[in-house]
Amino acid sequence: HGTLSRALLETAELIAGERKEGIKTFGLQLGDSVDLFGEAVTAAIAESLTHGDVLVLSDMRSGSPFNVTVGAMTQYKFRHITGLNLPMVIEAVSAQSYATLEEAFPDILDAGTTAVADINAYLDDLDDSGNQKRGDASA
Repeated sequence: HGTLSRALLETAELIAGERKEGIKTFGLQLGDSVDLFGEAVTAAIAESLTHGDVLVLSDMRSGSPFNVTVGAMTQYKFRHITGLNLPMVIEAVSAQSYATLEEAFPDILDAGTTAVADINAYLDDLDDSGNQKRGDASA
């Protein structure tokens, strides 16, 4: 939605270094045609598959970008993760230099899910020395 994908990629590159070729971003702006957006995304997926495996990261389940991507999944075989966040994008960009998509996929998914944490609970679980009072509090 909007310019989120471009902003996340630019921020990930700021942290992890410039990306390799092959990463594309799409933004669906207010008033844009979802059909035209879908055609552009599907064409990019089809073209990218001629160069290797494809991973699509969408921002949220059931939004138009998600729905368009799921529609493309009925025609093409590729990986799709929704609910993206910055750590996930950083991992995906970084992984290009050391792993195949199938090797990196668990790390990309893990980076996204472990990035979400209740820091109040974490801090409450530290003693006065900064050590954990009990087990892992990274909930």
